[in-house]
Amino acid sequence: MHAQVAEAPPRHRRTARAAARGTLRAPPRQAGGGGADALADAEDREDLNRASGERQTLAANQTALLVEMVQQNTQLTETIKSLTERVEALTREVHLNICANTAG
Repeated sequence: MHAQVAEAPPRHRRTARAAARGTLRAPPRQAGGGGADALADAEDREDLNRASGERQTLAANQTALLVEMVQQNTQLTETIKSLTERVEALTREVHLNICANTAG
């Protein structure tokens, strides 16, 4: 005969609202498990701290990328402006030459 082994309850449970925010709610405390709970809490704080650091690093990298992209966009906009002004000047020159040739 096999003895049935009770499954351990999940360490954290999510409420519907907390799941929507992506946060966890600690399960209710049970008497007599203070040391295990304290260890679990410490591990959870370490996990949250590590995840927070990873998010900050990702945000910093994305911000740097956005700054670079804005600088490139500014350079391209300046180049386009310069080329547009050059096309306008050439168009006027061609127009004046055509008008001068047909009038003369």
